[in-house]
Amino acid sequence: MAAGARQGLAALALDLFENDTESDSEDGEERVPRNAFHIRQISERILFQHTRLNRIVFEYVLGLISPALTKNTRSGRYKHLTPMQKLYVALQFYATGSYQWLVASSGNVSQPSACRIIGEVTEAIVALAPQFIRFPNAEDYLAVKQAFYQIGQTKHRRGFPNVLGAIDCTHVRIQAPTTAPEQYLNRHIYHSIIVQLVVGPDLKIFNSVAEFPGSNHDSYVWRNSAVREALAEGNFPEGWLIGDSGYPQEPWLMTPVGHVNTPPELLYNSVHISTRNPVERTNGVLKSRWRVLDCPLKYSPGKVCHITTACCVLHNICTEHNLDVEDLQEHPLNDEFPCQEPQNLHYDQIKRQLIAQHFT
Repeated sequence: MAAGARQGLAALALDLFENDTESDSEDGEERVPRNAFHIRQISERILFQHTRLNRIVFEYVLGLISPALTKNTRSGRYKHLTPMQKLYVALQFYATGSYQWLVASSGNVSQPSACRIIGEVTEAIVALAPQFIRFPNAEDYLAVKQAFYQIGQTKHRRGFPNVLGAIDCTHVRIQAPTTAPEQYLNRHIYHSIIVQLVVGPDLKIFNSVAEFPGSNHDSYVWRNSAVREALAEGNFPEGWLIGDSGYPQEPWLMTPVGHVNTPPELLYNSVHISTRNPVERTNGVLKSRWRVLDCPLKYSPGKVCHITTACCVLHNICTEHNLDVEDLQEHPLNDEFPCQEPQNLHYDQIKRQLIAQHFT
């Protein structure tokens, strides 16, 4: 579906979570449930096209969230819906960002039921975030550092040492909220939530921060993140993150050289760009797989943050199961907006020492 068409559909969509009080029937009476739904009715190709998951991964996610989806207390047809049916409807919405009635029809449910389903499934998946969005343990970081190093070594015959993760921010579109809309208007002149991601060399998300209005700069999110605090307190193995020029140079965050004057500085920047490429690819794959993140949907900012976190959890599950993403368009970001904060000369010297030791 073309981006303009998707955005047009999404812009007209109702707030999925705020319609929870609607009834499945106008007279309030319980209806007879529709025909039972099962994914075996759907081909593998169609299932992947509709949900971005193959059958194995769909059933894996279903097993994780089924306990949270079986505690139905609602009357009417909704109480007859199976966890499988609910997951199928919600995944279609994440994958397409389409009308509620469209994903409802495909899942053989009513539009009000689809509204409730998406809210219920989103909360169930968000509850999995501590299990699936986390940094590696100390023993696993050796492999992470080696994989990041190999990226530069392969392309430039020089690797970037001690990289713990690549960091960047992306924007998730929202419609202008009724409260303080100016806080969500970003520098690209649309309303958004700014989302910070730290990722590994295999595109797995180690950490996500989806809570700040889009008018904030990358460096603001970074300064107020628990990850920066943990790094500053020495709660990580030796090393640093790498980020673009939107971030300040710090002992635990390596940024590009602003004004290149020497061949070693040029090599450093070239290796730095290649090594942080996984986070740019992750941002692109995330929005390509879950197109709801690329649509200006009519949700409250808090609900957009929950949907974003749910999509990050699903992204990591897909990554762990090696789901093919060749047919999904990636969107490398060229979105650097230089950090406006004064640079600490002592911190900059750490970068100079690294260049002298490893890139000369």
